[in-house]
Amino acid sequence: MASQEQQILLLSTLIQLEQQARRAKNPAEFSFVVVNETYRLLHYRQAIFWRHSAVGKVQVEAVSGLDRPDRNAPFLSYIKKLLIHINRQSWKKESRLIDPEELPEKLREGWDEWLNTFVLWCPLVTLDGDFPGGLLFIGEAQWEEAQVAVVSRLAEAYAHAWMALKGPRRSLVKRLTRSSRKGIVQLLLIVLVLFVFDQPVRLSALAPVEIVPSAPYLVSAPISGVISQFHVLPNQPVKKGDLLFSLDDTAMRNDYEVSRKGLAVVEAEYRRISQKSFADAQSRGEIRHLEAEIDRKKAEVAYMAELLKQSEIQAEQDGIVVFSEVGDWLGKPVVVGEKILTIADPARVEGDVWLPVEDAINLQKGAEVLLFLNIRPDRPIEAALRQASYEASITPEGILAFRLKVSLSTEQEVPRIGLRGTAKIYGKSVPFYYYLLRRPLTFLRQTLGI
Repeated sequence: MASQEQQILLLSTLIQLEQQARRAKNPAEFSFVVVNETYRLLHYRQAIFWRHSAVGKVQVEAVSGLDRPDRNAPFLSYIKKLLIHINRQSWKKESRLIDPEELPEKLREGWDEWLNTFVLWCPLVTLDGDFPGGLLFIGEAQWEEAQVAVVSRLAEAYAHAWMALKGPRRSLVKRLTRSSRKGIVQLLLIVLVLFVFDQPVRLSALAPVEIVPSAPYLVSAPISGVISQFHVLPNQPVKKGDLLFSLDDTAMRNDYEVSRKGLAVVEAEYRRISQKSFADAQSRGEIRHLEAEIDRKKAEVAYMAELLKQSEIQAEQDGIVVFSEVGDWLGKPVVVGEKILTIADPARVEGDVWLPVEDAINLQKGAEVLLFLNIRPDRPIEAALRQASYEASITPEGILAFRLKVSLSTEQEVPRIGLRGTAKIYGKSVPFYYYLLRRPLTFLRQTLGI
């Protein structure tokens, strides 16, 4: 009679636990029931409920006696490694006692530290064969086969209740074939999307561009001095030989006059000694010294004359002068070789492009480029990549970018020097999905390192 009462009590407890699991209103309530209330049926020291996350990883959901388990705790870290190992075994969908001798060496070392007791593996498997998670029972004494069988029966009810709470998990094929017509339409849409995303498109990048002279003639200061006067205005046409600007020659002209007077003095002295040398032998010896002095003075006068000539800077070729403003240079001291202005041929221009580093793509010489100038954005100018720098530099706006030179097509109107706009540089062909996700992937890579 006592045995019958015990069986009735066991059956009643089993039914009550199944009922509690099915009446759980949310995953948290269900987790509490399976790790704490199951103790009424199977005495254990601790119970652990785990599940497969959305990406298939093992995740500890609840631990008996704890409100919120710390998943970074050393004990749960070991349990997670143990669960991952068991999930790789062929018998993972069968309830059974865990034999520590079957575990790898690293897990056996942790077993002695964290468990060192009897462990029951109890997976939650649905009738469809789904395996959403399971239970791990840690006990002080060995369980009987009858107890394991009863808990396995309860695990089936737990699996059914858990799947009902979380909703059915149909595979992609099942979802597509629920309705033949709807499934075919969805399948065709997926195929169409995959087809479109796999289509090759040309990779491109946008960057600011300025029209600049192609191979301009650089005019620099031939000598050190102060700019006293400009004889041309910005963008003014000039001819070869036209005067561009003058350096202050006051000091040089004074030195030139002093050197000329010094030469005249030496020449007068030379004539006096030459007349005197006919009667005075000693005077004849001074003539050679004076001749050398005259040569030195003539060289000095010629040098000062050349400096005076260089203070007047002339155009070496036809074109237009390109510089900022006259007022920026008047009275400004310059040194030898300092750039003052350039002379450009308005018919020979090119595009100067600054491609930001974050927008950089693989480019090859001759790549197609379209220039959309601000004065006429509806009429792009065809161009081709002529040169690209390998090393990034800082732009005038303070942006790290690569400098590109693009040659304009000769079969179109030549734009004016100084115009600005946007350049669209084309690279190689890539799948459409890569074209869409390139920037987000770059951001994630730089931000999260993935």
